[in-house]
Amino acid sequence: MNDEVEVVSEEKGYLGSYYKATILYPVGTCSDYRVKYKTLVSDNDQTTPLEWFIRASELRPVPPEIPRETKPMETYDIVDVYDNEGWWIGVITAKVEQEYRVYFPTTKQEIVYSADKLRFHQEWSDGEWKFPSLG
Repeated sequence: MNDEVEVVSEEKGYLGSYYKATILYPVGTCSDYRVKYKTLVSDNDQTTPLEWFIRASELRPVPPEIPRETKPMETYDIVDVYDNEGWWIGVITAKVEQEYRVYFPTTKQEIVYSADKLRFHQEWSDGEWKFPSLG
């Protein structure tokens, strides 16, 4: 196994956030997997990477990186922001010098981030990556 994936959270307060993980092994009939998170740690000692059982529907491949030279980020782009050990979906509402103001619909917060914390949001659908639109 050892496939690199992202796990989408369905927990309250973390809804729609993605966390990098490695698949350790399938469980049962392959509709569940045991994963080890890259950035989340165990509550027991706060240092050991967290291992958890995840449904296949909560997994996706790691999205490809889109070079900024190819497509610069603009106002109203849907992005993922790296914060609190995971990727959170938001919308760019403004560019302030070299930083971006991002609105998060799930929390109704607007926060400013440097460009290195952002990536274009992509959805895994029918075996390929797609860019969502606001429409």
